[in-house]
Amino acid sequence: MTSSWEPRVITAKARTNVSGGVYVFASGGTVSSGLNSFAWDDIQVAIDASGTAFTGIALQSTASGGAVPVALEGCFILQANGTVVAGQPVVCNAQNSVLPGATAGHVIGKALTDGASGGYALVHINV
Repeated sequence: MTSSWEPRVITAKARTNVSGGVYVFASGGTVSSGLNSFAWDDIQVAIDASGTAFTGIALQSTASGGAVPVALEGCFILQANGTVVAGQPVVCNAQNSVLPGATAGHVIGKALTDGASGGYALVHINV
């Protein structure tokens, strides 16, 4: 298996207006047992994810009710809220930034570069 810098993306329905780059979490939607019943709007997302609720990063701005692409995995330049160290796990907060942490169920990825608080770090998210 080869790695890629391209993110893994799903399409979801925005529950509210979504700005590109915000952290989102799955917030509703239903499916049945039939594969033919699945549609993009069965997955609904809300903004300002934190802790265990993180699903991914919105890749574009979308109006409420619209289709929003959400990256579930990939490498992104993210704002740091605390000193982030390359090679260490990171968690997210409701301010759409990452901070150092390794609490089980809260880790959203690993820093690939250092980042000072208020600065930026390259982070591989993997949920």
